[in-house]
Amino acid sequence: MIAHVIIILLGIYWIATGIGMLMTPNRIIAMIDELEQSPALAFMGGAFMLFAGGGVLSVQHSFSDLTEALATLFAAVAMLEGLLLVAWPKPLWALAHWMMPDEDHLKGFGLVTSVLGLVAIVMGAI
Repeated sequence: MIAHVIIILLGIYWIATGIGMLMTPNRIIAMIDELEQSPALAFMGGAFMLFAGGGVLSVQHSFSDLTEALATLFAAVAMLEGLLLVAWPKPLWALAHWMMPDEDHLKGFGLVTSVLGLVAIVMGAI
């Protein structure tokens, strides 16, 4: 049951993020640039992700079916991303700039992210 809630919440987050990328790509680009330029903000965001991912993993750490496995993997990835933001954020910034070099790419990622969010919500609701 908790895995379904995690997947649904992640889907809602992805849809909101995707819409943000589609409607205001410059805001997302500015946000990434500001995170990169502020070590304190990146560190605090990383610490939050580390503890949030760890908190989710403390209650969801099963691979018994696809939904449970995905919820567990997403929590582990959030924890890993948090660790990278705290310890060594440079690879994440390089990945962000590679994936989102301009507005058109960002809008494409926004569309894909929104669709994945919808899929996640449906999957969590089943």
